[in-house]
Amino acid sequence: MIEIIQEYWKSLLWTDGYRFTGVAITLWLLISSVVMGGILAVFLAIGRVSSNKFIQFPIWLFTYIFRGTPLYVQLLVFYSGMYTLEIVKGTELLNAFFPQRAKLHGSGVNPEYLRLYH
Repeated sequence: MIEIIQEYWKSLLWTDGYRFTGVAITLWLLISSVVMGGILAVFLAIGRVSSNKFIQFPIWLFTYIFRGTPLYVQLLVFYSGMYTLEIVKGTELLNAFFPQRAKLHGSGVNPEYLRLYH
C-alpha cells in the first residue's frame, strides 16, 4: 500500500491538465463547505438571538426542520423532489445538475424504480 501511495501520490492530489482527481475535488469541497457553513452559522446564530421575531422565526423554523428530519430523508427530498420543480427544469445550470433525471423523466421511467432493481 505504501509503495502505491509513494508512486502515485502526485496523480492522486493534482490535476492532469483538464480535470481534477477525486481527492482534489473532495478536499476542495471539504474546505469550501466548512468555510461557507461557518459563515452561515455565524449569521444564523446572530439572527437566532435577535429580538426581532421576523428574523428569529424563519431561522428557528429552518433549524427545526433540518434538525428534526434524518439526513437520508433530506437527501431523498433533494434528489427526488427538486427536479419536479419547474424552476429547476427551466434553468440551464440546475437542469445540468440532474442530467440523468431529465432523461429518465422524459422517457416516462421512474428513477426510484430503476434504483431498486439496478
